[in-house]
Amino acid sequence: MLHKCCSVTFLLGLIVTAPIYGQKKADLSNLVVVGDSLSAGYQNSQLIDSGQVHGYANVIATQAGVDLYLPLIGPPGYPQVYAVAPSYAYVTGLTPEPRLDYRQTLDVAVPGFTVGALVGLPSSCPPDYSNPIDVMAVEILNPNCSIHPGPTELAEAVSLKPTTAILWVGSNDVLFSLLFNSTDPTDIGTFYTEHSLATTTLAHASKSLVLANIPDVTRTAYLTSVPDLAAILNLPVATVYAVFGLHLGDMVTPYAFPAIQAMKTSLTHLPDSGPQGPIVIRAARILQIRATVVAYNIAIAIEAAFSGATLVDIYSLFNNLADHGVVVNGRTLTTDFMGGLFSLDGVHPTNTGYAIIANEFIKTMNGSLRTNIPLANVGLISLTDPLIFPPIVRAASTGHVDVGMADALRSVLGH
Repeated sequence: MLHKCCSVTFLLGLIVTAPIYGQKKADLSNLVVVGDSLSAGYQNSQLIDSGQVHGYANVIATQAGVDLYLPLIGPPGYPQVYAVAPSYAYVTGLTPEPRLDYRQTLDVAVPGFTVGALVGLPSSCPPDYSNPIDVMAVEILNPNCSIHPGPTELAEAVSLKPTTAILWVGSNDVLFSLLFNSTDPTDIGTFYTEHSLATTTLAHASKSLVLANIPDVTRTAYLTSVPDLAAILNLPVATVYAVFGLHLGDMVTPYAFPAIQAMKTSLTHLPDSGPQGPIVIRAARILQIRATVVAYNIAIAIEAAFSGATLVDIYSLFNNLADHGVVVNGRTLTTDFMGGLFSLDGVHPTNTGYAIIANEFIKTMNGSLRTNIPLANVGLISLTDPLIFPPIVRAASTGHVDVGMADALRSVLGH
């Protein structure tokens, strides 16, 4: 589906891409990053140093010549995920792993946080070890339980006195609808109030504020369209529609595949959900989620205009990548599963995907904040990206996110 109106900010005329006359060059010496798993460098359903260092935030900092002092989590990461090839993975444990570097981090993003958690959820001390989000929040915001109760992510960011701050949050407020049964997106009124609080607070606390809007989470590799499902099953599309009770515009989650396997010869319609989570995301739900993302992004654009923040249009970037892919080193990378832009959990980017996102931030910041950050070399990064698979490996894959990866994602975000 081609998204012709892919730039919400353009339609509103609120995107800030040109420097204001007389504006001073942004000071990046104390760059502070605020957000969720995307800003933390999460990858393959896991927080681990090999992914964190390739996150978009660290790429921006590296290119700008500054240090975020990342709260690096060494192997085996958190949670512990055992993966054998792209088609088989499972969670082996939720044992907390200590940070490798206990210096004060300037990347205070916490995986699993919604906007509401960012502005209002203090990190406990000690953490609730049954709640993976709480474990990561304490490790990132309040290591060694030095404060009781610990700070909220927003309060921690303000305390760091950023010269420039990056705020990218809100994806989980709508993504959770795809991961968990009976879960609606955060209503737009609540989202606007909470995101506006974060924006206003950081705008006052920093000399320059950079906001990013929300990608269309229905266009990630976590979901599979009916035509793609038919291709994976080697069945005519019409047969898949008829046999599994699917309709035009429906999409399925990773949990559809074991459900189909369990049917064997007694084929019947796929249920909309199971004990583990949603199985079929109906077309009407897809449209609702997409409309919610647009509403969120309108709110973020308005906030950017009123606070004088620079707005990075990640929504349009993701839609363009989903529609056309991107050529890197002569090869077209896509947002499909194992297409080179999403990691094995289907939600978080690969090293290459993060570098492309970083460059979108850098281009916008250079244009609006008079910075001169050099772009990351995406081609060079892709050459050592372990998640850009040779065509023969990709052809032999299942063609969808493994249930083990989905379980790992939900085990962390489901609390």
